[in-house]
Amino acid sequence: MVIAKGKARAASSEARAGEALLTNVANDFEAVFLEHWPRVYRVLVRLVGDHAEAEDLALEAFWRLYRRSDARELNLGGWLYRVATNLGLNAIRGWKRREKYELASALWETENHAGADPAEIAAEEEARSLVRQALREMNPRQAQLLVLRHSGLTYQEIAAALNVSPNSIGALLARAEREFEDRYRKVSGDD
Repeated sequence: MVIAKGKARAASSEARAGEALLTNVANDFEAVFLEHWPRVYRVLVRLVGDHAEAEDLALEAFWRLYRRSDARELNLGGWLYRVATNLGLNAIRGWKRREKYELASALWETENHAGADPAEIAAEEEARSLVRQALREMNPRQAQLLVLRHSGLTYQEIAAALNVSPNSIGALLARAEREFEDRYRKVSGDD
C-alpha cells in the first residue's frame, strides 16, 4: 500500500513537471512569436506584395519553428527570416509557373478556336462533358484503359501501366469501347 502511494505521488510529480515544461515551451514560443512576427511579416509583405499571402507564409514559418525539437539551439531570428524568405520565393516561383501555364493555355485556346462559332464551341464542351460522365460510370479499369489508349500509349505501355498481359489488351480494349459506347448513349439520351 505504501509502495502504491509512493508511485502515485511520483506519477503526479512527473505529470506536474510535464505540464510545467509544456507551459514553459508555450510561453517561450509566444515570446519568440511576439518578438519576431512584425519583422517576418514585413519582410514577406515586401517580398510577395500581398498581405494575406504574407500572413499565411509567416504563419507557416512560425509553425515550422514550433514543430522543431531543436528550436532552443537555433539562431531564431536568422532561422525564421531564412525560412520565411524561402517560403516567399517559392510562392513567387509558383505564381510565375502558374501564370506561364495559364498564358500558354489561353494562347492555345485562342489559336484553336480562332474564328470558331460560339455554338460550335458550346457543342464541343457538351460532348466533352458527356464523355467524362460516361467514363465516370464505367468500370474504373476499363475507363483507365480507354484514357491511356486515347492518350497515345501503345499496347505494351498500357499493359505495363495496368499490369496485364500485352496479348490481352486488344480484347480488353474492344470490351471497354463497347461499354463506353453503351454508357455514352445512355448519358446523351441517344438510347
